[in-house]
Amino acid sequence: MPDHLGTDEQKRLANRAIPALLVAGYKVNSDPEVFDEGIYQQAEHEVFANKPKTAPQRLTPAPVPPPASPQRIL
Repeated sequence: MPDHLGTDEQKRLANRAIPALLVAGYKVNSDPEVFDEGIYQQAEHEVFANKPKTAPQRLTPAPVPPPASPQRIL
């Protein structure tokens, strides 16, 4: 956390970062003295409420074969 922030603001930011880090696949360990359940739950709700839904799969059209070149009859 940035040093210019006060202790309370550092704790708030740390708690708000936890849900996003977990969703990203990180393992998070928090000091019990820093962890705030209320702030965590609010951030968790925001992360899941704003999480983009999986986009529907688009079917890729089959490639169109090039037109056959005309054959010359001799």
